[in-house]
Amino acid sequence: MFSIETTLLGLALALDAAVVTFAIGLLNLESSHKLKFSRGFLTCSLFGIFQFLMVWLGSVGGYYLSFSSYGYLFQLGVALIFIIIGIRVLQESLDDDDEHIEWGLFPMLILAFATSIDALAAGVSLGTIPMAYMSAIEIGIITFFTCAAAYLTSMVFKKIPAAWLLRFASMIFFFLGGRIIYDYYS
Repeated sequence: MFSIETTLLGLALALDAAVVTFAIGLLNLESSHKLKFSRGFLTCSLFGIFQFLMVWLGSVGGYYLSFSSYGYLFQLGVALIFIIIGIRVLQESLDDDDEHIEWGLFPMLILAFATSIDALAAGVSLGTIPMAYMSAIEIGIITFFTCAAAYLTSMVFKKIPAAWLLRFASMIFFFLGGRIIYDYYS
């Protein structure tokens, strides 16, 4: 029951998650195939689940959620998360040691939540349609597959030196954080 409108909304909402998934894929280039697969599947699943949950929550109770006069602090907090991750990845790219950044479940949950905030707002617009949860499920599925494509695309870049790929990944995180700040102040 995929509609054109839901598909386009799902793709638009999935782009932030796909960019983050691409950057995470760049961090896993030297991992074993089993570890790459499990991390990729976890990342795509978390982003898909969080997109679904946020759209669903927005459609059910979104009109109760409004930004207070302190709403800018939340937006700046999300931007700060991306910038801190970018700094961490950039530092890793400049180090000469062979240690790798390890991503646990908690940082992945924070990233999944942070990239799904816009889905909450978009879900408010779905609150008036019948069976809005079906649209939320569709958006979650679209996000999963969009993230999977981005993660697999990042694996193509394995012949490029890892330090340069880490620097590129850090620039993606800086861009996401900067975009949030720019969007808020413009």
